[in-house]
Amino acid sequence: MAERTNGSRMGRTDLLIILVIILWAVNLSVIKIGLRTLSPHGFNAVRLGLASLAYLAVLVARPGKLRLGRKGDGWKAFGLGLLGITGYQVFFIKAIDTMNASTASIVMGTSPIFIALLATAVGEERISLAGWFGIAISFAGFLLVVSGENGGLVFTWEAWRGAVLILLANACWAGYTVFSKPVLERNSAFRLAAVGTITGTLVYLPFAAGDVARIDWTRISLEGWGAILYAGLVSIFLCFVLWYQSVKKVGSAKTGVYSNLTPILSIFFAGLVLGERLTAIQAFGAAITLAGVYLTRSGYRFFERKGDGRGAADAA
Repeated sequence: MAERTNGSRMGRTDLLIILVIILWAVNLSVIKIGLRTLSPHGFNAVRLGLASLAYLAVLVARPGKLRLGRKGDGWKAFGLGLLGITGYQVFFIKAIDTMNASTASIVMGTSPIFIALLATAVGEERISLAGWFGIAISFAGFLLVVSGENGGLVFTWEAWRGAVLILLANACWAGYTVFSKPVLERNSAFRLAAVGTITGTLVYLPFAAGDVARIDWTRISLEGWGAILYAGLVSIFLCFVLWYQSVKKVGSAKTGVYSNLTPILSIFFAGLVLGERLTAIQAFGAAITLAGVYLTRSGYRFFERKGDGRGAADAA
């Protein structure tokens, strides 16, 4: 039976997923630094390869972690890898290369809407009337954010390429998050993250083969190597495991809610590290987008009767 978003009581899992959101918010600025000396697919291939090697090292040291819970779970883990690694990264890295980290983070902040829509489509939850209103508001804010970066509402592929690519990446991430829930019920978060990352990286490598062949390893700066290490070992190796653990324990809906924090933190770190600043129209659009995302994920609470008690009953 479909369920609404989990209650508001916080615990260890919530704190861990907030840590993940902070680390991923920093990662956008880190990637922009890495792209100063590496092409988008070249940078991605190296960091994904590094993360895959880290997973492999653990699997070799503890072979039992490779076994999946049920026959057929291997193919499902492979499918998740295609969504969360191959598909997401193909779209994501090209988008980041064409946009400011701040603008990209706001568009990425719409991912809870994609998660909510997909979770509703598969019967995991329901979107209330307030939620549909929130989706419409988010779209209006999204238009303001993109037009603010392009100097107006210009409908050309060059102006919209980055935003469209991130929306496609968000759709892949929604599938990765929602479809992982049933597989996680019988598999560990580490096992699923490892198999998905390794297989997804193997499929991704052909997209990056030409870029990797052209890398001049001697010209990669210390900052570039630092970006590769952070983006591979922290953003992929560590954070994917913690994300899966959260989906397993509190569900895709509640986990997706925390993505609301990503744009705010990413804008802060991009200003601190890269010196980026939003225009006034973008800041206004960001506020509208985040308000719409909140309504989509949690707006139904405004219409619940006081003392309903449903939130406590649904708490994780």
